[in-house]
Amino acid sequence: MEATIAIDITQNDRYTIHNAVTAEVNRLLGFSLPGPFEQVMYVIEKCYVGCGWAAYAYINSWMSVYQSNYYYQPGVQVHELGHNFNLAHSGGLDGNTYTDHTCMMGNPLYSDEVGKM
Repeated sequence: MEATIAIDITQNDRYTIHNAVTAEVNRLLGFSLPGPFEQVMYVIEKCYVGCGWAAYAYINSWMSVYQSNYYYQPGVQVHELGHNFNLAHSGGLDGNTYTDHTCMMGNPLYSDEVGKM
């Protein structure tokens, strides 16, 4: 499904954008998300304000948000769905977030992205 929002994504942060998308999709569907869906993926054409992320999701939630082409990278999808399924980030031996390259809740290496969806 495509939804056109009435705000300029080049001038608004990710929270304003995903709230606008949610409102528009709710209007188009005639019910409030998540409705009958367990997971909902938003794909935004590009990040313009407050970038530095490929995607994000909330712990124990139904929504994940992806920018640009990150939505078709299995490692990114699994990482964000992990958040939806109540998983937090894993750290490496130094305990810092994103320094664990051995699991999907850390920072999987991009060389693992051989298969595309």
